[in-house]
Amino acid sequence: MSRPPEPDLWQLSVTLPLAETLLISDLFEEEALTVSTVEAVEDGSLWRLDFLFDGKPDEEMMARLPADLDFDLGPLPQKDWVSESQKHLPPVDAGRFYIHGSHDAPHPANSRHDLMIEAGRAFGTGLHETTFGCLLALDDLHKRKRLFNPLDLGCGSGVLALAIAKAWGIPVLASDIDPDAVEVTRENAKTNRLAPLITAVEAVGLQSRVLRSKAPYDLIVANILAWPLVKMAPEIAAALARDGELILSGLLQKQEVMVRNAYREQGLFLKRRYMIGVWEALVLARH
Repeated sequence: MSRPPEPDLWQLSVTLPLAETLLISDLFEEEALTVSTVEAVEDGSLWRLDFLFDGKPDEEMMARLPADLDFDLGPLPQKDWVSESQKHLPPVDAGRFYIHGSHDAPHPANSRHDLMIEAGRAFGTGLHETTFGCLLALDDLHKRKRLFNPLDLGCGSGVLALAIAKAWGIPVLASDIDPDAVEVTRENAKTNRLAPLITAVEAVGLQSRVLRSKAPYDLIVANILAWPLVKMAPEIAAALARDGELILSGLLQKQEVMVRNAYREQGLFLKRRYMIGVWEALVLARH
């Protein structure tokens, strides 16, 4: 079966003080595929806000911007992401987790948590620093905490949900806004003989009947982006059990303060950080 054509992606960028980006970020809440932010200057006084659209925004949408606001708007170059990601990737060693493709043999040691994840349609093979940091955090968590009701929020390929199921041997709920990611997570669960433990659902954030009905969670893993993590802080905190732990990733080191402040306002504080290159994974809890 042939794959559908790639979307015509356009990016709108504006650079503003952080307080003003909070006002602008909601202007295209319904239409934007993603909204992200990154520091534009080192002192944090200006931030660049990027909106990603499936197609060129029309004049009516652009009229929502303040008349005197400077912006950049243009198409993003298309890449064959599937072909690029299918290149042979080396296995990933993260604590006791061993992530590899079908071109590599499983780990010979029975004590290792072996997972086969093919690079492909959804993010997350373990090779990227954000996923690697989450795997290290999960490996440390497994040494000191029992889990009963975990959630992988923004599951991508499902590698983190599968890692939790493999290590703890418990059911895991996984969700993603992308239906393709949900399908890939289910396929990877079958490949790794973990399908009975993995429930993958399509959901926007935590606004899903299934996700709300399963809360509170004793572990939430959210490997997404810094800006969505900030915006979702209240609902993520509300879904976390009082003694639960939260693993956040997908953020640059220079975005840590912004993300931590958002969760500190919800009563969640840093327990540990994992720095991999310029990326970080944070472990937060109420105590």
